[in-house]
Parts: sequence; structure tokens; C-alpha cells
Amino acid sequence: REYVEDCFGVSMYAPGELKRIEERLCSGAHWDSILHFTRGEMKPLDRNNREAIVQRSAAKRQAELNRKFYTDDIVRNRLTIARLSEKIRNCMLVHLDDARIKARAGSLAPEKVWRAVTLGDESVFTRPERGNDTELSVDILLDASASQIERQESVSTQAYMIAESLTRCGIPTRVYSFCTLNGCTVLRLFRDYEETNKNEAIFDYCAAGWNRDGLALRAAGDLVSFDPGPAPRHLLILLTDASPNDSRRVPPSPEQPL
Repeated sequence: REYVEDCFGVSMYAPGELKRIEERLCSGAHWDSILHFTRGEMKPLDRNNREAIVQRSAAKRQAELNRKFYTDDIVRNRLTIARLSEKIRNCMLVHLDDARIKARAGSLAPEKVWRAVTLGDESVFTRPERGNDTELSVDILLDASASQIERQESVSTQAYMIAESLTRCGIPTRVYSFCTLNGCTVLRLFRDYEETNKNEAIFDYCAAGWNRDGLALRAAGDLVSFDPGPAPRHLLILLTDASPNDSRRVPPSPEQPL
């Protein structure tokens, strides 16, 4: 844990709270794994810790490359954000149209009357429901394993453009990455739902280590359950090369034999 903290930043959670999270998530096939949640805030480092020094230097250099990659084609990237924002707004306008939902009172739906007689279903009426453009929040999860090293600049730019477009449309957005090192799955939070001015932190994205996708997705679901944000509905966008690979293999089970 100390090594991971030196490389990626201090934990977002106190030891007791982190232990409770691991008890919920690090079970079954992930019984021998641990978790680390961080915002990338670094503590002072012992000069003799060469591996952590190298990792921090690589992360700093990659952040500079990510920003340069975006700004080198900034006109096209800004145009892409504007177009994507417009598409999202159009979808929101469609969603705002009145919809008719099942109800126990309202306008009778003749085609559903049989359900009342046969099934005792009282919801054989419909009523209009006005859409709400604030009912959705989005989590963007980035695969930050070493298999992404050749695509770090493009992944960070794609994530930034998606997050910036969602932010311009007023959709609460959270962005974080994951990788695995020595049996520890690290989740790095770049921006949270209410941090609308922190999209540029996504350019701090840096790939390293392995990836244990199953545990990362468990953690993503737990984050939504623990902090659902301002909206009742959630969408998870996963940017990955779809190549799960960890140094610690998932142990065999009846469902997943060797």
C-alpha cells in the first residue's frame, strides 16, 4: 500500500473506511486483491525511493504530452466538442417530450383492460410524464493499464472531449481511471460530479501496470451506490482496449475452470 501511495497519490479514504469497501468488493474471484482510491495528491517522497520517483516523473511527462496532443489540433477538437454538445442537447430535447406511462388512474388504455380482469393489474391507465434533463449522471472510466501506453494521448483527449461536452449540457459527470499493480487495483479520480471546472485534470491520465477489469467495474458500481450524485439514473462509459490482463490470475472455479 505504501508503494502504491508513493506512486499514485494518497488515499481518498481513511484505513477503516477502505477496509469496509474491500470487505464488500474484494471477495470471490478477487479475494486476494486490494483497492486504492486516490485523487493523485502526492506526499513528500524519500529520495531513495527510485521506483516512485521514476513513476512520478513519467506521469508528469505524460501529462505534458497529453495536453500538447490536444492543443496541437485544438481547432478540430473544439469543433468536435461543439458538435457532440449539440447532439447531446438534441437528445435531451427529445427526452423532454411528454411521455405516457402506466398508471392506476388517468386515461384508460383499452388494450390493457384484460390485465385488470385476468391478472388483477390496476395499472391499465396512462398518464403524461414530463421528461427531466437533470435525471442522468455519467461516469467515465478509463483503462490506464500498460497496454494503453501507445494511446495515452488519444485516450485522454477523447475522455476530455466527452466530459467537456456533457458538462456544457449540464449533465453531472465523474471521470476516473484504473490500473492494477502488485495485486492492488488503483482508481484515480480526476473530477467529480460537482467539479465542472476540472475537466483539464483528465490530461493527467497516465498508463501503468496491469488491469483487473472485473474488480474495477465492481468498484465503479460501488462508487455510484455510495455517491449517486444529483441524478437518479446513471450511465457508465468505459474507454478500454477490452484486453483484461493481470499479473495475478483469477483462481479457477466451477463457473470459470482452468
